[in-house]
Amino acid sequence: MKIFSPNKQEQMLFALLSASLHEKEVATLPFENGSQEDWRNCFQLACKHGVMALAWDALLHLPKNLQPDKAIKLTWAAHVERYEQTYLRYCRCIDSLTRFYAQHHIQTMVMKGLAVSTLYPNPSHREGGDIDIFTYSANTDIISHEEANALADRLMQEQGIEVDIEYYKHSHFFYQGVPIENHKTFLNVKSSQTASRINELLRKNMQPEPVALAEGEILRPSNAFNTLFLSFHATQHYCAGLSLHHLCDWAILLRRYSLQLPKEVKDQKLIDGIGAFTYLCNEYLGCQIPIDNPKAQAIAQEMIGEMLHPLYVNNCPHKNKVAIFIYKLRRLIHRNRLQHKIISVSFWHEFWQSFLIHLKKPESIFR
Repeated sequence: MKIFSPNKQEQMLFALLSASLHEKEVATLPFENGSQEDWRNCFQLACKHGVMALAWDALLHLPKNLQPDKAIKLTWAAHVERYEQTYLRYCRCIDSLTRFYAQHHIQTMVMKGLAVSTLYPNPSHREGGDIDIFTYSANTDIISHEEANALADRLMQEQGIEVDIEYYKHSHFFYQGVPIENHKTFLNVKSSQTASRINELLRKNMQPEPVALAEGEILRPSNAFNTLFLSFHATQHYCAGLSLHHLCDWAILLRRYSLQLPKEVKDQKLIDGIGAFTYLCNEYLGCQIPIDNPKAQAIAQEMIGEMLHPLYVNNCPHKNKVAIFIYKLRRLIHRNRLQHKIISVSFWHEFWQSFLIHLKKPESIFR
Protein backbone atom coordinates (compact mmCIF):
# COMPACT_ATOMS: atom_id res chain seq x y z
CA MET A 1 0.00 0.00 0.00
CA LYS A 2 1.38 3.38 -1.02
CA ILE A 3 1.43 5.79 1.94
CA PHE A 4 0.38 9.33 1.07
CA SER A 5 2.83 12.00 2.18
CA PRO A 6 1.58 15.62 1.86
CA ASN A 7 3.94 18.18 0.38
CA LYS A 8 4.67 21.58 1.93
CA GLN A 9 1.66 23.51 0.59
CA GLU A 10 -0.67 20.61 1.42
CA GLN A 11 0.62 20.52 5.00
CA MET A 12 0.04 24.27 5.24
CA LEU A 13 -3.50 24.02 3.90
CA PHE A 14 -4.41 21.10 6.17
CA ALA A 15 -3.20 23.10 9.17
CA LEU A 16 -5.31 26.11 8.19
CA LEU A 17 -8.44 24.04 7.54
CA SER A 18 -8.12 22.06 10.76
CA ALA A 19 -7.80 25.26 12.80
CA SER A 20 -10.76 26.91 11.07
CA LEU A 21 -13.06 23.90 11.36
CA HIS A 22 -12.36 23.40 15.06
CA GLU A 23 -11.90 27.09 15.98
CA LYS A 24 -8.50 26.45 17.53
CA GLU A 25 -4.98 27.80 17.28
CA VAL A 26 -3.08 27.06 14.07
CA ALA A 27 -0.26 24.53 14.30
CA THR A 28 2.73 26.65 13.27
CA LEU A 29 5.22 23.90 12.36
CA PRO A 30 4.00 23.48 8.73
CA PHE A 31 4.64 27.19 8.10
CA GLU A 32 8.20 27.39 9.36
CA ASN A 33 10.68 27.97 6.54
CA GLY A 34 7.77 28.40 4.16
CA SER A 35 8.55 30.49 1.08
CA GLN A 36 6.25 32.90 -0.72
CA GLU A 37 6.10 30.34 -3.52
CA ASP A 38 4.79 27.81 -0.97
CA TRP A 39 2.11 30.35 0.02
CA ARG A 40 1.12 30.98 -3.60
CA ASN A 41 0.81 27.23 -4.15
CA CYS A 42 -1.20 26.91 -0.93
CA PHE A 43 -3.59 29.64 -2.07
CA GLN A 44 -4.02 28.08 -5.51
CA LEU A 45 -4.66 24.67 -3.95
CA ALA A 46 -7.27 26.17 -1.62
CA CYS A 47 -9.02 27.84 -4.57
CA LYS A 48 -8.98 24.63 -6.60
CA HIS A 49 -10.62 22.67 -3.78
CA GLY A 50 -13.20 25.27 -2.79
CA VAL A 51 -11.78 25.96 0.68
CA MET A 52 -10.09 29.30 0.07
CA ALA A 53 -12.38 31.33 2.38
CA LEU A 54 -12.32 28.70 5.12
CA ALA A 55 -8.50 28.65 5.13
CA TRP A 56 -8.40 32.46 5.30
CA ASP A 57 -10.03 32.46 8.76
CA ALA A 58 -7.06 30.61 10.25
CA LEU A 59 -4.39 32.42 8.25
CA LEU A 60 -5.25 35.66 10.04
CA HIS A 61 -4.37 34.05 13.39
CA LEU A 62 -0.89 32.97 12.40
CA PRO A 63 2.04 34.91 13.89
CA LYS A 64 2.88 37.80 11.57
CA ASN A 65 6.30 36.40 10.71
CA LEU A 66 4.69 33.18 9.40
CA GLN A 67 2.02 34.86 7.28
CA PRO A 68 2.41 35.39 3.50
CA ASP A 69 3.52 38.72 2.07
CA LYS A 70 1.14 41.63 1.56
CA ALA A 71 0.49 40.92 -2.14
CA ILE A 72 -0.70 37.36 -1.48
CA LYS A 73 -2.82 38.46 1.49
CA LEU A 74 -4.48 41.22 -0.52
CA THR A 75 -5.30 38.82 -3.35
CA TRP A 76 -6.62 36.25 -0.89
CA ALA A 77 -8.70 38.84 0.97
CA ALA A 78 -10.23 40.10 -2.28
CA HIS A 79 -11.29 36.56 -3.23
CA VAL A 80 -12.82 36.04 0.21
CA GLU A 81 -14.75 39.31 0.04
CA ARG A 82 -16.04 38.42 -3.41
CA TYR A 83 -17.27 35.07 -2.19
CA GLU A 84 -18.95 36.61 0.87
CA GLN A 85 -21.02 38.78 -1.48
CA THR A 86 -21.89 35.70 -3.53
CA TYR A 87 -22.98 33.89 -0.39
CA LEU A 88 -25.30 36.74 0.60
CA ARG A 89 -26.79 36.74 -2.89
CA TYR A 90 -27.43 33.00 -2.61
CA CYS A 91 -29.08 33.49 0.80
CA ARG A 92 -31.42 36.16 -0.57
CA CYS A 93 -32.19 34.00 -3.57
CA ILE A 94 -33.17 30.85 -1.69
CA ASP A 95 -35.17 32.82 0.86
CA SER A 96 -37.11 34.44 -1.99
CA LEU A 97 -37.64 31.14 -3.81
CA THR A 98 -38.75 29.37 -0.63
CA ARG A 99 -41.31 32.09 0.10
CA PHE A 100 -42.58 32.02 -3.49
CA TYR A 101 -43.03 28.24 -3.46
CA ALA A 102 -44.76 28.38 -0.06
CA GLN A 103 -47.52 30.51 -1.64
CA HIS A 104 -48.30 27.48 -3.82
CA HIS A 105 -48.28 24.90 -0.98
CA ILE A 106 -44.74 23.75 -1.81
CA GLN A 107 -42.13 23.06 0.87
CA THR A 108 -38.48 23.62 -0.04
CA MET A 109 -35.76 21.67 1.74
CA VAL A 110 -32.20 22.84 1.01
CA MET A 111 -29.44 20.24 0.79
CA LYS A 112 -25.65 20.13 0.61
CA GLY A 113 -23.79 23.43 0.26
CA LEU A 114 -26.04 26.16 1.64
CA ALA A 115 -27.62 23.88 4.25
CA VAL A 116 -24.28 22.49 5.42
CA SER A 117 -22.81 26.00 5.54
CA THR A 118 -25.03 26.71 8.57
CA LEU A 119 -22.98 24.15 10.54
CA TYR A 120 -19.68 25.96 9.91
CA PRO A 121 -18.19 28.48 12.37
CA ASN A 122 -18.42 31.10 9.60
CA PRO A 123 -21.23 30.02 7.23
CA SER A 124 -20.32 32.56 4.55
CA HIS A 125 -16.89 30.93 4.19
CA ARG A 126 -18.24 27.53 3.15
CA GLU A 127 -17.96 27.87 -0.62
CA GLY A 128 -20.54 26.37 -2.96
CA GLY A 129 -21.87 26.31 -6.51
CA ASP A 130 -25.47 25.31 -7.22
CA ILE A 131 -28.26 25.48 -4.67
CA ASP A 132 -29.70 21.97 -4.29
CA ILE A 133 -33.31 21.76 -3.20
CA PHE A 134 -35.96 19.09 -2.75
CA THR A 135 -39.52 20.31 -3.21
CA TYR A 136 -42.55 18.50 -1.84
CA SER A 137 -46.09 19.17 -0.67
CA ALA A 138 -46.78 21.34 2.35
CA ASN A 139 -50.29 19.85 2.51
CA THR A 140 -51.03 16.51 0.85
CA ASP A 141 -54.77 17.18 1.15
CA ILE A 142 -54.26 19.88 -1.48
CA ILE A 143 -51.42 18.52 -3.60
CA SER A 144 -49.29 15.35 -3.57
CA HIS A 145 -45.53 15.38 -3.09
CA GLU A 146 -44.94 14.40 -6.73
CA GLU A 147 -47.34 17.07 -7.99
CA ALA A 148 -45.66 19.70 -5.82
CA ASN A 149 -42.24 18.80 -7.18
CA ALA A 150 -43.46 19.03 -10.78
CA LEU A 151 -45.33 22.27 -10.03
CA ALA A 152 -42.11 23.84 -8.74
CA ASP A 153 -40.62 23.49 -12.23
CA ARG A 154 -43.78 24.58 -13.98
CA LEU A 155 -44.01 27.76 -11.92
CA MET A 156 -40.55 28.73 -13.10
CA GLN A 157 -41.51 28.10 -16.73
CA GLU A 158 -44.59 30.26 -16.30
CA GLN A 159 -42.27 33.12 -15.34
CA GLY A 160 -40.31 32.69 -18.54
CA ILE A 161 -37.45 30.85 -16.84
CA GLU A 162 -35.93 28.04 -18.90
CA VAL A 163 -36.00 24.76 -16.99
CA ASP A 164 -33.85 21.81 -18.07
CA ILE A 165 -35.85 18.69 -17.18
CA GLU A 166 -33.95 16.11 -19.26
CA TYR A 167 -32.07 14.52 -16.34
CA TYR A 168 -34.11 12.12 -14.20
CA LYS A 169 -32.36 13.03 -10.93
CA HIS A 170 -33.12 16.75 -10.92
CA SER A 171 -34.21 19.67 -13.05
CA HIS A 172 -31.99 22.72 -13.47
CA PHE A 173 -32.79 26.41 -13.80
CA PHE A 174 -31.51 29.86 -12.88
CA TYR A 175 -33.49 31.92 -10.36
CA GLN A 176 -32.34 35.51 -9.85
CA GLY A 177 -29.18 34.51 -11.67
CA VAL A 178 -28.39 31.67 -9.25
CA PRO A 179 -28.21 28.03 -10.48
CA ILE A 180 -30.82 25.82 -8.82
CA GLU A 181 -31.18 22.03 -8.92
CA ASN A 182 -34.66 20.82 -7.99
CA HIS A 183 -34.19 17.16 -7.02
CA LYS A 184 -36.58 14.39 -7.96
CA THR A 185 -34.34 11.85 -6.21
CA PHE A 186 -31.53 12.49 -3.77
CA LEU A 187 -29.08 10.09 -5.41
CA ASN A 188 -28.29 8.56 -8.79
CA VAL A 189 -30.72 5.72 -8.17
CA LYS A 190 -30.16 4.19 -11.62
CA SER A 191 -26.46 3.68 -10.98
CA SER A 192 -26.81 0.97 -8.31
CA GLN A 193 -29.27 -0.91 -6.12
CA THR A 194 -27.50 0.48 -3.08
CA ALA A 195 -28.22 4.03 -4.23
CA SER A 196 -31.88 3.15 -4.64
CA ARG A 197 -32.10 1.68 -1.12
CA ILE A 198 -30.26 4.61 0.45
CA ASN A 199 -32.51 7.04 -1.42
CA GLU A 200 -35.57 5.51 0.26
CA LEU A 201 -33.84 5.69 3.63
CA LEU A 202 -33.04 9.36 3.04
CA ARG A 203 -36.70 10.08 2.29
CA LYS A 204 -37.64 8.62 5.68
CA ASN A 205 -34.97 10.64 7.51
CA MET A 206 -35.61 14.11 6.05
CA GLN A 207 -37.22 15.64 9.18
CA PRO A 208 -36.34 19.19 8.06
CA GLU A 209 -36.04 22.00 10.58
CA PRO A 210 -35.94 25.78 10.06
CA VAL A 211 -32.54 27.40 10.37
CA ALA A 212 -31.50 31.03 9.93
CA LEU A 213 -29.21 32.20 7.14
CA ALA A 214 -27.22 35.42 6.98
CA GLU A 215 -30.36 36.77 5.31
CA GLY A 216 -33.57 34.76 5.43
CA GLU A 217 -34.36 31.22 6.54
CA ILE A 218 -34.32 27.72 5.06
CA LEU A 219 -35.40 24.20 5.93
CA ARG A 220 -32.33 22.05 6.66
CA PRO A 221 -32.56 18.24 6.75
CA SER A 222 -31.85 16.25 9.90
CA ASN A 223 -28.43 15.18 11.12
CA ALA A 224 -29.22 11.58 10.16
CA PHE A 225 -30.08 12.70 6.62
CA ASN A 226 -26.95 14.84 6.28
CA THR A 227 -24.68 12.08 7.61
CA LEU A 228 -26.03 9.53 5.17
CA PHE A 229 -26.49 11.88 2.23
CA LEU A 230 -23.11 13.60 2.36
CA SER A 231 -21.22 10.33 2.77
CA PHE A 232 -23.02 8.57 -0.07
CA HIS A 233 -22.87 11.65 -2.28
CA ALA A 234 -19.11 11.77 -1.73
CA THR A 235 -18.74 8.11 -2.73
CA GLN A 236 -20.45 8.92 -6.02
CA HIS A 237 -17.92 11.75 -6.53
CA TYR A 238 -14.92 9.57 -5.73
CA CYS A 239 -12.36 9.80 -8.54
CA ALA A 240 -14.57 12.21 -10.46
CA GLY A 241 -14.72 15.41 -8.46
CA LEU A 242 -14.08 14.50 -4.81
CA SER A 243 -12.26 17.44 -3.26
CA LEU A 244 -11.22 18.92 0.07
CA HIS A 245 -14.49 20.80 0.47
CA HIS A 246 -16.30 17.42 0.57
CA LEU A 247 -13.86 16.32 3.26
CA CYS A 248 -14.40 19.53 5.24
CA ASP A 249 -18.17 18.99 5.13
CA TRP A 250 -17.64 15.52 6.61
CA ALA A 251 -15.30 16.94 9.26
CA ILE A 252 -17.83 19.58 10.34
CA LEU A 253 -20.52 16.90 10.65
CA LEU A 254 -18.19 14.78 12.77
CA ARG A 255 -17.39 17.77 14.94
CA ARG A 256 -21.05 18.70 15.44
CA TYR A 257 -22.63 15.25 15.77
CA SER A 258 -19.85 12.63 15.86
CA LEU A 259 -20.48 9.59 13.63
CA GLN A 260 -24.15 8.61 13.72
CA LEU A 261 -25.24 6.40 10.83
CA PRO A 262 -28.82 5.13 10.71
CA LYS A 263 -28.92 1.54 11.98
CA GLU A 264 -30.45 0.44 8.65
CA VAL A 265 -27.13 1.02 6.86
CA LYS A 266 -25.64 -2.45 6.39
CA ASP A 267 -23.71 -2.14 3.13
CA GLN A 268 -20.10 -2.96 4.05
CA LYS A 269 -18.60 -1.12 1.07
CA LEU A 270 -20.38 2.08 2.08
CA ILE A 271 -19.30 1.57 5.70
CA ASP A 272 -15.68 1.18 4.50
CA GLY A 273 -16.02 4.36 2.44
CA ILE A 274 -17.39 6.29 5.40
CA GLY A 275 -14.57 4.88 7.49
CA ALA A 276 -12.07 6.14 4.90
CA PHE A 277 -13.55 9.67 4.96
CA THR A 278 -13.46 9.63 8.74
CA TYR A 279 -9.87 8.39 8.83
CA LEU A 280 -8.82 11.25 6.55
CA CYS A 281 -10.60 13.79 8.75
CA ASN A 282 -8.78 12.38 11.78
CA GLU A 283 -5.44 12.37 10.00
CA TYR A 284 -5.55 15.78 8.32
CA LEU A 285 -8.47 17.86 9.64
CA GLY A 286 -8.23 17.53 13.41
CA CYS A 287 -11.12 15.13 14.08
CA GLN A 288 -10.87 12.44 16.74
CA ILE A 289 -13.36 9.71 15.85
CA PRO A 290 -12.19 6.15 16.68
CA ILE A 291 -11.80 4.03 13.53
CA ASP A 292 -10.77 0.38 13.73
CA ASN A 293 -11.04 -0.64 10.09
CA PRO A 294 -7.74 -1.51 8.32
CA LYS A 295 -9.53 -1.74 4.97
CA ALA A 296 -10.92 1.78 5.41
CA GLN A 297 -7.42 3.06 6.21
CA ALA A 298 -6.04 1.49 3.03
CA ILE A 299 -8.86 3.04 0.98
CA ALA A 300 -8.19 6.39 2.64
CA GLN A 301 -4.55 6.40 1.51
CA GLU A 302 -5.62 5.79 -2.07
CA MET A 303 -8.46 8.30 -1.77
CA ILE A 304 -6.37 11.26 -0.59
CA GLY A 305 -3.78 10.51 -3.27
CA GLU A 306 -6.44 10.58 -5.98
CA MET A 307 -7.97 13.71 -4.49
CA LEU A 308 -4.74 15.72 -4.55
CA HIS A 309 -2.64 13.94 -7.22
CA PRO A 310 -5.04 12.17 -9.61
CA LEU A 311 -3.62 9.73 -12.12
CA TYR A 312 -6.09 11.03 -14.70
CA VAL A 313 -7.38 14.60 -14.86
CA ASN A 314 -10.74 15.92 -16.07
CA ASN A 315 -9.33 18.05 -18.85
CA CYS A 316 -7.96 15.58 -21.38
CA PRO A 317 -4.36 16.52 -22.34
CA HIS A 318 -4.67 15.14 -25.90
CA LYS A 319 -5.90 16.74 -29.14
CA ASN A 320 -6.24 13.74 -31.42
CA LYS A 321 -9.81 12.32 -31.36
CA VAL A 322 -8.67 8.72 -31.02
CA ALA A 323 -6.21 9.62 -28.25
CA ILE A 324 -8.95 11.57 -26.45
CA PHE A 325 -11.30 8.58 -26.51
CA ILE A 326 -8.61 6.16 -25.31
CA TYR A 327 -7.64 8.53 -22.48
CA LYS A 328 -11.25 8.89 -21.39
CA LEU A 329 -11.82 5.14 -21.50
CA ARG A 330 -8.72 4.44 -19.41
CA ARG A 331 -9.80 7.10 -16.95
CA LEU A 332 -13.27 5.60 -16.65
CA ILE A 333 -11.86 2.10 -16.02
CA HIS A 334 -9.44 3.48 -13.41
CA ARG A 335 -12.11 5.47 -11.61
CA ASN A 336 -14.64 2.66 -11.70
CA ARG A 337 -12.08 0.25 -10.20
CA LEU A 338 -11.41 2.60 -7.29
CA GLN A 339 -15.03 3.55 -6.76
CA HIS A 340 -16.07 -0.09 -6.73
CA LYS A 341 -14.21 -0.46 -3.43
CA ILE A 342 -16.74 1.78 -1.66
CA ILE A 343 -19.90 1.44 -3.74
CA SER A 344 -21.21 -1.18 -6.15
CA VAL A 345 -21.76 0.64 -9.42
CA SER A 346 -22.46 -0.63 -12.90
CA PHE A 347 -19.46 -0.09 -15.15
CA TRP A 348 -21.62 -0.43 -18.26
CA HIS A 349 -24.14 2.13 -17.02
CA GLU A 350 -21.32 4.60 -16.40
CA PHE A 351 -19.71 3.73 -19.73
CA TRP A 352 -22.93 4.26 -21.66
CA GLN A 353 -23.62 7.62 -19.99
CA SER A 354 -20.06 8.73 -20.68
CA PHE A 355 -20.18 7.48 -24.25
CA LEU A 356 -23.35 9.51 -24.94
CA ILE A 357 -21.63 12.63 -23.59
CA HIS A 358 -18.59 11.88 -25.72
CA LEU A 359 -20.73 11.61 -28.86
CA LYS A 360 -22.36 14.97 -28.17
CA LYS A 361 -19.12 16.74 -27.35
CA PRO A 362 -15.92 14.70 -27.91
CA GLU A 363 -13.69 17.33 -26.31
CA SER A 364 -15.74 17.46 -23.09
CA ILE A 365 -14.67 15.90 -19.80
CA PHE A 366 -15.58 12.25 -19.32
CA ARG A 367 -18.05 11.51 -16.52
